[in-house]
Amino acid sequence: MIRSRTYVPLLLLVLASLSFSCKKIIDLNLDTAAQQIIIEGNMTNQREVQVVRISRSVPFSEQNKFPAVSGAVVMVTDDAGNSYTLNESFPGVYTVFNVAGRAGRTYTLHVDVDGQTYTATSKMPNPVPLDSLTASKESFGRDDRTIVAVNYNDPPNVANYYLFKMTVNGVKAERIFSDSDFFTDARKVKTDLYLTSNDNIEIKDGDNVSVEMQSIDKPVYTYWRSLEQQYSSGNPNDVTTPSNPPNNLSNKALGYFSAHTTQTMNVLISP
Repeated sequence: MIRSRTYVPLLLLVLASLSFSCKKIIDLNLDTAAQQIIIEGNMTNQREVQVVRISRSVPFSEQNKFPAVSGAVVMVTDDAGNSYTLNESFPGVYTVFNVAGRAGRTYTLHVDVDGQTYTATSKMPNPVPLDSLTASKESFGRDDRTIVAVNYNDPPNVANYYLFKMTVNGVKAERIFSDSDFFTDARKVKTDLYLTSNDNIEIKDGDNVSVEMQSIDKPVYTYWRSLEQQYSSGNPNDVTTPSNPPNNLSNKALGYFSAHTTQTMNVLISP
């Protein structure tokens, strides 16, 4: 059996549980993979370093160390005729500087490595403004837990998909929260981002909590949502998954390519 890593910056796998109400369930068709190329690519609307990471899967029985893949030819093109070549900054890490994606454009990732070509296409959605972060305390048995919520207005008459990433005092949560407007189209939305005792961090009074909100397209949402489903039925302490979630990469590569808008807000947790 092969261990397939799921992918976020700094190679943290983060999977959200199904404790959120009113989420449409996606039927999965998951495979066990032979050794494969792993690609983690992002193009954002921020004028910053755009990054693609390439590594290789390892047998499930081996340690959670995934060899970097050097020497790849990596390029991103868009439907407006622009192209960007990414150079290898560190082993397996390919970057291009001072580039910003644009909402509404479709981006295609091209990776040539080991005589094989891998591609993926992602359309960058329009951003949905993050209105605010709010914090509240809830009781779970004998324990009080601080819950951070994201608040925003979902636009009408368009399908929207979201990904949320949380950082507490500079430490990234291993859990990522995805959502869609399947039940909340054109509504004012408040989504609680729950952390449990199984997570790598907890929120306490005085903590500085940062949440990144991404507007993502449907294939990327399907990728992250499927990981949530796997996480809910597996060991939450395991940061690998033995099954391959559906993704938008060709040639049976693992990982994803996401063209998305991004914004970040902070909230200080008061006693």
